[in-house]
Amino acid sequence: MNKTTNILRRTTLAAIASVALLTLDSCVQRAEVDYFQDATYGQSGQKLQNFQAVIQKNDELSVTVSSKQPDLVAPFAVTEMGDSGTSSSRQQKGYLVGSDGNIVLPVIGTIHAAGKTCAALGQEIANRLRSDDYIKDAAVNVRILNFKFSVLGEVASPGTYTADGERVTVLEAISKAGDLTINGNRDITLVREKGGKLEFVKLDLRSTRLFETPYYYLQQNDVIIVPANKKTINTRSEGMQLVGWTASGLGLLVAIVALCV
Repeated sequence: MNKTTNILRRTTLAAIASVALLTLDSCVQRAEVDYFQDATYGQSGQKLQNFQAVIQKNDELSVTVSSKQPDLVAPFAVTEMGDSGTSSSRQQKGYLVGSDGNIVLPVIGTIHAAGKTCAALGQEIANRLRSDDYIKDAAVNVRILNFKFSVLGEVASPGTYTADGERVTVLEAISKAGDLTINGNRDITLVREKGGKLEFVKLDLRSTRLFETPYYYLQQNDVIIVPANKKTINTRSEGMQLVGWTASGLGLLVAIVALCV
């Protein structure tokens, strides 16, 4: 009986040793996980691309019109009544960009918004108000109220997030999702809708060239996908095979021992 026990113990230890060796072999190297490995310190800084958010269909826009004549800008103050029905419960509601890319404003009527920057649309609205002699000193500010993006894959908290402003970088998006896990591939994919088509872009988080690309700043509805690195995928596959083989071997050994006893 002691001999049988020793055989079982040796088999178990051998299985544990195999798993340990496999784990050590799968350790991720620093060169695969460190950010911006080619950064040079002490220089003036990395050049960044100019950024302006572009309005898209289904965006909700805040359009604020200012003038020295408050009565004239009142129609543009879109609000909705809260549950309590009091004036203090009124909250700002935006203008929805329709499937045709248009919004409908008081006084002006229909105006095309999709494909324009907030600054360009604001200037166009102001020009229309001035040219119609409705508000000669009109100043217009346009903002996107529902700026959102998604981060999926090997991050701590994958999901869809909303931003308070319109200036969100790839790094800020990843940070909001809790950063990449140790198993996350630093070659990530950014998916962006452009002109009614999907655009897939590879971005390398190990290189400072990320700052020079036009994709460093996100557009609304962008999706960041962080795949698992190849070593993690191989390790998981090998680990499952090893566990299966070990379980099968132990089961067979126990059956043989039981038969002998």
